[in-house]
Amino acid sequence: MPPPPMTSNPSQEARSQAVRKLGVMAKVAAQGKVKTRLGATIGFDRAARIHQRFLDQLFHELRDWGNERHWVVTPLESVSHLPQPPPAKWQLIDQGTGDLGDRMRRWFANQLPDRPALPRTHAILMGADCPLLTSEEIDEADRLFRENELVLGPAADGGYYLIGLSGPLAQPILDSLWNDIPWSTGEVFERTVAAAESLGLRIGRLPVRSDIDTEEDLTALLHQIEHPTDNAGAPIAHTELARDLRRILSS
Repeated sequence: MPPPPMTSNPSQEARSQAVRKLGVMAKVAAQGKVKTRLGATIGFDRAARIHQRFLDQLFHELRDWGNERHWVVTPLESVSHLPQPPPAKWQLIDQGTGDLGDRMRRWFANQLPDRPALPRTHAILMGADCPLLTSEEIDEADRLFRENELVLGPAADGGYYLIGLSGPLAQPILDSLWNDIPWSTGEVFERTVAAAESLGLRIGRLPVRSDIDTEEDLTALLHQIEHPTDNAGAPIAHTELARDLRRILSS
């Protein structure tokens, strides 16, 4: 039997005192190295510029969220060669080596406390493929830690766009949660849920979102911003994002 999570059902008071950490795991926007499925149809230079625009959007929107914010980046040495400085209010953290699971495990292991006596930490890690995420939606992920140790944001393609853990957690849980996951397949989310349930973790789920990986995804994103379904209209930051994406596509 797996060891039980080293946690208890956190109260509202404990949640308010938790250390909140947010990581955006994303590559440096190098041509031909990011968004290659998108680049195959719109050009790799445009795809890299769109990736950078997504990063800029998230770094700005989430710049004040929580106690610590990390750009979990690779390759770290390329950041110094970017035309603009690293984002203010964000620490640079090297992803390190290994597959996606190895790199996520490493970040969580370094962020979560390893002893119950230390303050509880809520650590949330996300990618850069959902640029419309807001600080309010990350707040919702954090609220799910009231009743859960694990929070997942399922992606429409069967993966997840966000994963969060509340700890301290027993080390075997961190060692096992990402084992035998078939990355880049439609089984990632369900296999992760199955692994978490086998470890005794309680799971909170966010709404399903679509990653922006292809030209069709990008077209759908632009339509979502430019043709909102309610009368309120899109936030100014989102309309500015759509304007810049159109400019990149027409360049």
